[in-house]
Amino acid sequence: MRSQSVTNIKTSILSSLICTIGLGYNIQTFAAEGDSDGNRYYLQRYYTEDISAARAYLGMLGKHQDDEREDHDKHGKKDDDEFEKLTIIDVRDATEYLLGHPKKAIHMPYPRIYRECVDDLRTEDGACSTGTVYQVRQDPEDLFLQIEDKIPKKNTPIATLCRTGFRSVLAANILSQPTTICDLKGYAGADHDQCVTTYTGRGYSNVANIWQGFVGQPMAGIVSSGGKRYVVGDDQILTDLILNDGSAAKGFIAFDLDLNNDEAISADDKDGWRYHQGLPFDTKMSRKRINQVADDLGYYDLP
Repeated sequence: MRSQSVTNIKTSILSSLICTIGLGYNIQTFAAEGDSDGNRYYLQRYYTEDISAARAYLGMLGKHQDDEREDHDKHGKKDDDEFEKLTIIDVRDATEYLLGHPKKAIHMPYPRIYRECVDDLRTEDGACSTGTVYQVRQDPEDLFLQIEDKIPKKNTPIATLCRTGFRSVLAANILSQPTTICDLKGYAGADHDQCVTTYTGRGYSNVANIWQGFVGQPMAGIVSSGGKRYVVGDDQILTDLILNDGSAAKGFIAFDLDLNNDEAISADDKDGWRYHQGLPFDTKMSRKRINQVADDLGYYDLP
């Protein structure tokens, strides 16, 4: 298991460090158009909301709102739409999905289908240990069309999942507002107008992003002061940071928590689905849920 540095740069800044999410399952709270708060990387948000891995797991099992389901059943009222199970779309690449995924997650990789690692060195969950040789990219339009073919019902409850909650945001935005495809593909003029016309009104209405991701990040120490919560850093000096999307931010070099008290910061201390949360995952490759393109091109079979 690859050890992580005890001091790891966190992109969480002074505000919105902890997101409190209710236990109710139906996705109802909508973000403002293009709002950037909520997800862990401060990316634009066109999807409905961010949810925890635990909430996504319960939704996948159909164990949300049990009291309401029982009440409906007692009175002979059964609304399949209201109690529809959550569909998890795993957007990690072929190797990551192969080495572990939520049991019923559908594999729709984005923005890459596969990447070759330097010396074929990977972590146990499929990430490159020392560097990337090359990546096979996924076209955003192909992603949307593949999902639309797989899930034609546009009000299906969907949650997107990646390694730490970055790629899943990109995919959730495409599903919720597919006209973003037109900008992502660099269309201009009449081509852009035609693209917008093609995808207007085709978005999914019930999409969430799984905030922590499948692997997650080490948990940062937090202190409270004056009603606000702050990252605990070694020196508490604000540092210039560059986020994953290339934008600048201010933050602390955070002190990562050794949650399992083994005197090391490792994958077991990361806050995602597989590790600290300890939610069930599978390595079986269901023909119904694997990605046909990745399979046809043999990317599941590469080291």
